[in-house]
Amino acid sequence: MTALGTITRWVESITPSTPDDDARAAVDELIPVGPELGAYVRRFCALIALSASIASFGLLADSGAVVIGAMLVAPLMTPIMGAAAATVTADNRRLLRALAIIALGTLLAILVGGLMSMLAGGTVVDVRALPQEIRSRTFPGLLDLGIAISAGAAAGYVLPRRSAISALPGVGIAVALVPPLATVGITAELGLSSEARNALLLFVTNLAAIVFAAGIVLLLSGFRPEVRTSRSVLHRRLALTLVLVLLVAIPLTLHTQSVLGDQRLQNAVVRSVEVWDDEVRIVESEVDVAGGRATVELLLVGPGQPRAVWALAEEIRGRFGGPVDLRVLYQGNEVFVVSAR
Repeated sequence: MTALGTITRWVESITPSTPDDDARAAVDELIPVGPELGAYVRRFCALIALSASIASFGLLADSGAVVIGAMLVAPLMTPIMGAAAATVTADNRRLLRALAIIALGTLLAILVGGLMSMLAGGTVVDVRALPQEIRSRTFPGLLDLGIAISAGAAAGYVLPRRSAISALPGVGIAVALVPPLATVGITAELGLSSEARNALLLFVTNLAAIVFAAGIVLLLSGFRPEVRTSRSVLHRRLALTLVLVLLVAIPLTLHTQSVLGDQRLQNAVVRSVEVWDDEVRIVESEVDVAGGRATVELLLVGPGQPRAVWALAEEIRGRFGGPVDLRVLYQGNEVFVVSAR
């Protein structure tokens, strides 16, 4: 027996034998079947297009409030929760139906994001010129994985409990689904392939973590395959979802290490400038760590002539603990006040 199978059996031994009818109805109503499915898909596509449009405009306008509004409109959480429930109950038809709807929504949101970017007519030469709302979704880290796992667990808890359904919009705000997809479309249309891949990684992270965490919570709530022989299917699917979460955690870990390295370098730069000349002020700074080598660009303002820049580079190297390439633009702190009458 695998470790995951042992854990699953232990979970089954401490959970209710079966959820009540109301809890099952809440799960069954996620994605309709039969003639109602067509109408559901049409509504889903309309809401995805509208949500992606709102998210795209919010991202391009650098408006966090608009992006949050797009999260509330987005209907992607419903099929994702349907996939989590189908995974736990080993319902192949519901799982395939949910995955197909998720794939449709993913593609549509990316296309709408690219279209909105094309209509906006913007061009970006430097990634730093992107709005902060877009940039924040092009470099995911382990914190994003933690948010997605927590949100998935919350959604799994709320779903079969209609009395707690008022908390579901908060789950939709906490975890970003459509905004990363709109970011994929925007950055791809701008020719920023690396940023587009990172934004897609953020969405895949959220998707895998939500399905896994929500599935575990649903299992704890008593949901499981009705047929005994389907338990092995449940084990395999949970294992596959866990493997996917671990796979996306690898690049997220690398991104997080990169961010921590940049923060350590930034702190070293600030302290070094204070030691180098306590009258100098940092106006702008750009730092990057790659291959153990630091690159620092500074715009400094201070009175009089600057001190030896090599001394600043040595100070940064000593505090950072590695080689440093330093570029400094120094401006005299001169103020001219005139009147012309």
